[in-house]
Amino acid sequence: MFRHALPATALIIALTSALAGCGDDDGTLSQAREYAREPGNHIAEQARSAMHDIDTVHVEGEVLDPKGTKILIDLDVSAKDTCVGTVGIGDGEISLRSIGGSAWYQGDEAFWKSIAPAKGEGERIAKRVGEKWVALDGELASLRAFCSIDSLTAQMVPPEAEAQAIGPAMADGSPTVRLDVTHGETESRTYVLASEPHRILKWTQGSSGELRFSDFDKEFHVEEPPADEVFDLAELEEK
Repeated sequence: MFRHALPATALIIALTSALAGCGDDDGTLSQAREYAREPGNHIAEQARSAMHDIDTVHVEGEVLDPKGTKILIDLDVSAKDTCVGTVGIGDGEISLRSIGGSAWYQGDEAFWKSIAPAKGEGERIAKRVGEKWVALDGELASLRAFCSIDSLTAQMVPPEAEAQAIGPAMADGSPTVRLDVTHGETESRTYVLASEPHRILKWTQGSSGELRFSDFDKEFHVEEPPADEVFDLAELEEK
């Protein structure tokens, strides 16, 4: 039992202050209300432009792939389609690096078991590969879409989609405008920062996923793994 509950009036004042008293850097809910009067497609266009202009961003969240597998994203991404971080796939996880049009990953044992479910096969692969990097190709190549800011933006607010401004909303502590985006039979919500530049802070698609964006233009470093630390999966076929 709470013995020191705030009086109802004090609670309302506290909540109002928390929502309306946001810092000038991120704008205010009043600014978001005003911005929400703009046509949704216009806000979407400004969001695409603002995201295109950034150099780097941190992307975190989860999505479901077409097979219903949960994909957990925790990546630093640059405008040059470079990225570094981790991707959880089902019960496993990979470390991912992408640079200069090439990408590599390191998988843990749970990851290898998930892609080689035959008894003992995943453990055998994990032991052979060890902590070496593997070139990202085949079905996993689709993960490169998460290493491109423009690709991510195009998925959230496609140029040909219809966007409707619903109203102001808080996203990760900042005042935003919620856009309901319809692209064919796909519906999603994109939260656009109320103040300029109008970057995307969050994207959701029902129970199918949520991505959050932060650390805009924060520099990060990624290097290509040395050749002697890269494993060729073709060696697994060798006796």
